[in-house]
Amino acid sequence: MSHQIFRFVPSKLVLSLLAVCSLGISQLANADPLQNKDIAKQGKPVSGKAQKVTGLLYEIRLPQDPQKSSKTTSKPVVAYLYGTIHIAKANFYPLSTVVRKAYAQADTVVIEADTSDEASNRSVISKLSYAAGDKLQNHLTPATWSTLTSMTAESIEQFQFYKPVLVAMGLTVSAGMQLGYDPAHVLDRHFILAAKKDKKNLVELESVQYQADVLANLSDEEGDAVLANTLNSFKNGEISKEFNRMSDAWRTGDAERLAQIFVDASNRDIGSKKMTQKLMDERNPGMATKIQDLMLTGKKLFIVMGSGHLAGENNLIALLKQQGLQIQQIR
Repeated sequence: MSHQIFRFVPSKLVLSLLAVCSLGISQLANADPLQNKDIAKQGKPVSGKAQKVTGLLYEIRLPQDPQKSSKTTSKPVVAYLYGTIHIAKANFYPLSTVVRKAYAQADTVVIEADTSDEASNRSVISKLSYAAGDKLQNHLTPATWSTLTSMTAESIEQFQFYKPVLVAMGLTVSAGMQLGYDPAHVLDRHFILAAKKDKKNLVELESVQYQADVLANLSDEEGDAVLANTLNSFKNGEISKEFNRMSDAWRTGDAERLAQIFVDASNRDIGSKKMTQKLMDERNPGMATKIQDLMLTGKKLFIVMGSGHLAGENNLIALLKQQGLQIQQIR
């Protein structure tokens, strides 16, 4: 493995790989996120005709039959949920027409967390850094530190400031960029900036600070496990394969395959299991309730959600169905 891949990336780029934890991405580039001008056209309903859809797009309906749910409305309420991945290439765009129409008809864009706030992002980096006098080496097993040192050579000192989970994410960002995945093109960022430009209501289901706290509070054992697993994926060449598997599954709308990729990733080590539990399993029920409550207000919703929330037994789609909502994937 070339040492070049382990040049530590700027702190803002590191946030893009908080995908594992659904943090999304910071504001990284000055490029106009709305390269597709027709994304801003309003008032056109999503066609019911079969269309080629890039990614995971779901139609959610509130039931009108009182026998199906205690929460009903007098008129049909439809929302669209777009399951995303937190890696992207420029050729992901333009997005499918049906996806752009689903966004355009919305007056409210619902996101996991707004990571375009630079002050908030600096706070995240601070939480995932060590206090003066402390360093990464003090919190890793000798084996993991030795592996990291051998794979980074003279670059090792720049890692000493950061906690293991942030180092793992930074390395993964760097690897993804070498494969052509650019944080500036990540889908969550695309829609966050689009909503702000189009003056749509932007509603957060979580907070960046909560998610950062979960990462910051990983134990030394959990953090070491995440980093050790990441380093091993570089050594055996699995990292590039996983990027491409995830991209291929998402672009073809293969929900089952993508869910399995996330489930497998979450079970690799104790740190990943902890993050999945805290940021996915424990948060999904509250997210499902908030989505239903927003729909009951009659707002036209476009929901941008990391596909990790759609995986596992306690996934968001299953929870929404349990609440009586009618959901179908648009292919």
